[in-house]
Amino acid sequence: MKTLLVRGYGPEDRIRLEDAAIPEPSAGQVRVRVRACGISFVDLLLARGGYQVRPPTPFVPGSEFSGVVDALGDGADGRLRLGDRVCGTRMGAWSEYICIPQSLAFGLPPQADLIEASVLLAPYLTSLYALQSRAQLSPGETLLVLGAAGSVGHAAVQLGKILGARVIAAASTDTKRSSALAAGADAVVDTTGDWKAAVKALTAPGGVDVVYDPIGGDATDAAFRTLAWGGRHLMVGFAGGEIGVLKSNLSIVKGASLVGVDARQAGERTPALMHALRTEVLALHGQGRIRPLVSHVLPVERFDEAAEKTNDRAGFGRVVFTFDDGARQDA
Repeated sequence: MKTLLVRGYGPEDRIRLEDAAIPEPSAGQVRVRVRACGISFVDLLLARGGYQVRPPTPFVPGSEFSGVVDALGDGADGRLRLGDRVCGTRMGAWSEYICIPQSLAFGLPPQADLIEASVLLAPYLTSLYALQSRAQLSPGETLLVLGAAGSVGHAAVQLGKILGARVIAAASTDTKRSSALAAGADAVVDTTGDWKAAVKALTAPGGVDVVYDPIGGDATDAAFRTLAWGGRHLMVGFAGGEIGVLKSNLSIVKGASLVGVDARQAGERTPALMHALRTEVLALHGQGRIRPLVSHVLPVERFDEAAEKTNDRAGFGRVVFTFDDGARQDA
């Protein structure tokens, strides 16, 4: 089978496509023939050695996949059958075949698009956990989404509307802002200009109730200053490349909170909560109320190009690569 492997930390070109033996499922596991995988900023950061988690090398990177169940280990309880379409999130997803506990493979309808399904759980589970559990976003509140055309930002816009919020989306180009409006945003601001003033004008005299911040850097301070009294600033990541810095007195002046969001750790520490949220995400997707934004689909043999497109912040949505010659792909 084909697999992507990191033999030593460094640039993305050190992620190599290699051949490996097809694994056999152990008791309680299923084997998935992977059809599609998403690439995220965190995946590439981890492969460079810049993430807070550093697996020993060599290791198979990646965290998102979709595919078809093609083997069952002893003790599989029948919840999944051969040929079922599934998606999931787990470390080591970037292989043509993976063996995982049955509980970590989530069934999809027979007609499900496996390209979209490969990038469903991570952004939407992160965003739902952030908005619903961490910020406790309420109907009628105002939500500011930074990086609104990225995968988690796109998810936050859609989920914010479902939760009843007024959504302001921040993005840097006309195309990205149009994408955010299509996802349901009520208003957009241009981050190449004085977007802090624009947000304040849209929310006068109060301010923003919740900030969703996957960007970091200077944007964190600017966004925090748009908060209303008692506002919540969700710190989701630093896709802009720099960690945001805040003056602590701002939280006193605004009675506001900086709230960390780490869905991976939440899955380990509060599994019942994350299972419930995951079930909600899958239900919303099945109802057609949420839909991931996919910008490019490339074969695994063009992984270097896929990684480059992921790092190119001029784009929007998610890049997906496939192990399936029959899957839809970019030219």
